[in-house]
Amino acid sequence: MKKFFSNLGLKLQRFMYGRYGTDQLYRALIWAYFAIMILGLILGRAIDIKIYTVISIIGFVFIAFAFFRVFSKNIEKRRKENAKWLSFTAKIKKYFRIRKDRWKFRKTHIFRKCPKCKAVLRLKRIKGNHSVSCPHCKKSFKIKVFF
Repeated sequence: MKKFFSNLGLKLQRFMYGRYGTDQLYRALIWAYFAIMILGLILGRAIDIKIYTVISIIGFVFIAFAFFRVFSKNIEKRRKENAKWLSFTAKIKKYFRIRKDRWKFRKTHIFRKCPKCKAVLRLKRIKGNHSVSCPHCKKSFKIKVFF
């Protein structure tokens, strides 16, 4: 029995050779599938069975695309898809990270945007007029801290 499972593992490895496999977009599609199916169960039972059918079809499309990507041999195209997904999620993560930092450092720092490159700068909360140089674009500008 032990030999059967080790041979099965080797056969699976040989089958997956040259195929793309899993990545962050695959995980997101799987989570989206589960969320859609739970939503379908809740709405389908509460409103109408037709809604459950439509939501189930949408969920099936998500899971089918996820498995298509896993078994695909067009690795370069799957990498580009994943790169687009990562750049999209990076913007969302950056937004929430800035919000978290603003809350965490609200008593000791102030946050200002650079007028040239729009980068968010964290500056110590020291009362008075200050000259600030942006570390990204090297532009100097003046700010006034009131409290």
